[in-house]
Amino acid sequence: MIDLRRYPRCLTKLNAYFPDEEDPYEVSNISYKGCFIKTEKKIPIKKLVYVEIEIPDVGLVPIYGVIIHHGTPENPGLGIEIVDIDKNMRPVWNYYLKALLYIEEAKKAYKKALEESGKEEISEETKSEEGSKES
Repeated sequence: MIDLRRYPRCLTKLNAYFPDEEDPYEVSNISYKGCFIKTEKKIPIKKLVYVEIEIPDVGLVPIYGVIIHHGTPENPGLGIEIVDIDKNMRPVWNYYLKALLYIEEAKKAYKKALEESGKEEISEETKSEEGSKES
């Protein structure tokens, strides 16, 4: 399946709060212009919603968005396209997203480093085996 998103999506586990509800919902991914909230709720497509997303060690960011999909039967939820974030909170959201993107890059670099060091370890083992065969 081709990903047609304009902005990169970051996997996450944040809390989202709807008005008049105390219990949080899990936000499983976010981008500059959207998020996905895991829930069985069926808010109508194209409906404008207000939700507050809690950024760890920072606080709640109020977001207005439009419901664009309900996920899949295996992964139900609310796909929300962000249409407005308070102008004072927009930099908070953007900085958090940038940090997540850097973390994703760090994970890729770490994985690559492990793979490369794993290859070196294997080649060292192979060298020592070859050395013992020659003796």
